[in-house]
Amino acid sequence: MRDTVRGFSRSAAISAVLAATMAAAVACSTSGTVRAGGAAGGANPLTGTGSGPATSASGPAPTGQSLVSGRQGSPTTSASASDVTVTQGEAAAALGAYQSANNTVNAALDIPGEAKIESGSLLTLDQGSLLYYQGIGGAKAAQSKAPVTFADPVFYIARSIAYPRGFYVTANAVQPGLPDAGSLLHFTQEQAGAPWLVDTTLGLTAGRQWPAFAVGADGLLDYTATQLTRLPLDTTDLAVADRTLLTGDDAGTPGSPFVSDDVTTAERKWIQDDTSGVSPATVTLTVSTATDPLPTYLPLKDGGELAIYGTRLSLRATQAGRTFTFADQGWAKVAGAQTAEGGFTTDSVWMVAAVDPPEKSGKIQKIAYNGGLVSVEH
Repeated sequence: MRDTVRGFSRSAAISAVLAATMAAAVACSTSGTVRAGGAAGGANPLTGTGSGPATSASGPAPTGQSLVSGRQGSPTTSASASDVTVTQGEAAAALGAYQSANNTVNAALDIPGEAKIESGSLLTLDQGSLLYYQGIGGAKAAQSKAPVTFADPVFYIARSIAYPRGFYVTANAVQPGLPDAGSLLHFTQEQAGAPWLVDTTLGLTAGRQWPAFAVGADGLLDYTATQLTRLPLDTTDLAVADRTLLTGDDAGTPGSPFVSDDVTTAERKWIQDDTSGVSPATVTLTVSTATDPLPTYLPLKDGGELAIYGTRLSLRATQAGRTFTFADQGWAKVAGAQTAEGGFTTDSVWMVAAVDPPEKSGKIQKIAYNGGLVSVEH
């Protein structure tokens, strides 16, 4: 979906969507996932779970990277293996089917129906958003039901020699009432004949464009183009290092591998505003040690990578004897109550795309993201 909060692109600004989660009397966020300042929200450009073997389009796969899924795994480069590489026609048909089914799910706020077209953290994010819209109703719910069109799609496919297989697509998400949103989606198919599911969607922040991806003469993604030994951080280490930015704000300093970008600023603002919004309550941030989705990357023409990964985190607000009121009826619906006695916990998902340049002294910049609250526990 690509509406103000779910599945394909949340339109509400970060201050209204995430930062307002716990304002004053806990006026919860206006949406489950967001697109802020031109960013789209809601799906995942990674495939499967990294369990399927694969080889790159042009040459051997990077060590420890499963290219059929784009996630960590054990690639296989056997010349005798079968070829189940996705065709352009199959990719276009999958995108068209998702667009139709996604609009149907959104129009009905159909929570069980979401599981037929999405998976992983994206599914969790979007089902929470649908529940939110069921509670909030009115103009916000009406906007969420407006149909989304994925215009000008460009498909990026890696050679696959076994299932699960998948592909990426960049597209312009068009929805009445909202600005167009540059987006990157990933589709995966677990086995022959299985449905295609979207497991990540990322939206560009304002003024950004997708970098030039490395494509071989065969028209497939060329993972040999990425100069792995020259990257400031490898994909997994990058994802781990980024989590520290949520608890320590050193992005942009000489010692940090990250620049101070719009995505990091949005993440930090959300945490800071949530903390001040429930003052004098105590707020505790917990960042998961496991990345979700698992780290992966797309090869870039200049030798770098577009690293894609996710983080799960929680904010716990506590104050003995205090009754917290969920003023936003959408989040009251998600919480299953109007109030919480003594404290509550919000659980959230962040999915990020970051440019990792092919030079050790280079700086990593996050250019796209999707994320938001998925649950409220009390």
